[in-house]
Amino acid sequence: MNCSRCGAVNLPGAKFCPACGNALPPAPVAVTAAPAAAAGMAGYNIVSDHLPGRPLQEPLPPGVQKTTNGLAIASMVLGIVWVYWIGSILALIFGYIAKGQINESAGRQGGRGMAIAGIVLGWVGVGFLCLAIIGVLVSAGKH
Repeated sequence: MNCSRCGAVNLPGAKFCPACGNALPPAPVAVTAAPAAAAGMAGYNIVSDHLPGRPLQEPLPPGVQKTTNGLAIASMVLGIVWVYWIGSILALIFGYIAKGQINESAGRQGGRGMAIAGIVLGWVGVGFLCLAIIGVLVSAGKH
């Protein structure tokens, strides 16, 4: 199989190109029907832990370290601090960008949990901002 990035010839079953480190597509696997005894109880399907739509995480090639996404860290910190609700909005922006970058990194970046925490805390902050605005409007209407 040839690498789509550099064109180097790779061994069958290789997961990464040894020349450039590009992730190679998985080799096609022939699907065969399992015998009834191996299939488990009748009426039940064997379910894998792989979710459709999410890429399989391949192990990193030797010499490549997994890094934590900086925007994920910033998102979580801003979600905790809030900074007069500006931090909540930035936590949402940074969290969604970080989550997209982590998904596209093919396992080279970590911090997905921090990005999700920043997104959740950002929405909590925006919710409190909405409640504060409603409280100010209601109290101004009473005077």
